[in-house]
Amino acid sequence: MRRQLLLTALTSSLLLAGCASWFEGSTQFQPTPLAAIKPLQTLDVKWTLQQAAPAASFLPVYANGNVVTADVEGRIRSVDALSGRTQSDVSLKRALASGVAVAGDTVLVGSQDAKLLAVNRTSGKILWEQPLTSLMLEAPQIAGDIAVVRTNDARLTGFSLADGKQQWSVVNVLPQLTVRNNGSMQSVGKEAVMVGQAGGRVDIVNPLTGNTIWQGAVATPRGATELERVTDVTSRPVFDGGQVCAVAYQGRVACFDARSGSLQWAREVSSSRGVAVDARNVYVTAEDGSIWAYDRQSGRNVWKNDDLKYRGVSGPAMIGRFVLVVDGEGYAHLLSNESGGIVGRNKIGTTGPVNQPVSLGSSALIQGQDGRLAMLNLG
Repeated sequence: MRRQLLLTALTSSLLLAGCASWFEGSTQFQPTPLAAIKPLQTLDVKWTLQQAAPAASFLPVYANGNVVTADVEGRIRSVDALSGRTQSDVSLKRALASGVAVAGDTVLVGSQDAKLLAVNRTSGKILWEQPLTSLMLEAPQIAGDIAVVRTNDARLTGFSLADGKQQWSVVNVLPQLTVRNNGSMQSVGKEAVMVGQAGGRVDIVNPLTGNTIWQGAVATPRGATELERVTDVTSRPVFDGGQVCAVAYQGRVACFDARSGSLQWAREVSSSRGVAVDARNVYVTAEDGSIWAYDRQSGRNVWKNDDLKYRGVSGPAMIGRFVLVVDGEGYAHLLSNESGGIVGRNKIGTTGPVNQPVSLGSSALIQGQDGRLAMLNLG
């Protein structure tokens, strides 16, 4: 009976993952046509790289002047962040499920036979591997000497970076229905790992022990049916200036005091796409593609942009003082952090959904699920 219930829950989760897609609503609403803009800021494509189409759980990582990527075919590449020139290119000849995390010359990836692999990114030599209880569907998080891994059975496990030995393991209970989660963990130095959870919760975890430092309710499940009660934090929480902010699908965006976990404010908005912050505001891409800005201190709505609704818009990222999003037709858009107006645009050539951009100060990395990787710079 237990096996049957587990299979039912997993099947339901997969079905719901399809419902909560990047183009949710696109079958009911036509994408908003792009209006002409008066560019106030140029946005340049510095370089591009084509690789095998990755799963959404493969995000590029910036490490010591290089951009490190992996794909489902087991290829790990390191390219110079300034020029895009390949520094190393190795093939593991093993199918991968997720990646990457980088610690020096060591790259951590998850294989499709449920193994955590530590690989030398220059030689491709597998330094160690450890079996997992199920597939790892998001990149590990490195906190000091510990790699924190979440597997598809909702288990969090800490492994030693040095030799792969398991340090601790914690099991979380999943509700019957969940939204597919391709990455909702984020390390904060050596001290903590922020973990977005099903049920609208964010956990702050001690990476040395696996113990929970505090839990915050971003949103509370509500509704008469299991589908209506799905409220999951499926994107990475952000930490800045003593504040932790996160957003939940069918829920809210909320900010907490990082030390005590006390709720500072929360506002109703549904998003599985992510949040970004600057010194003044929290930015959210809602499920319909509208983009919201909230004051970090009070939660007051500062502005809302509806110009990109139903265009499959990515989560936001900061690039300089601007808010960057990418739509499903391969256009990158710069929004003013003060007014929300679109002040710059460039077609970068991705096709279909795009992961939340990776912010690098005045640059940003864009990776489409068609395998195209692009480095963007403010002109």
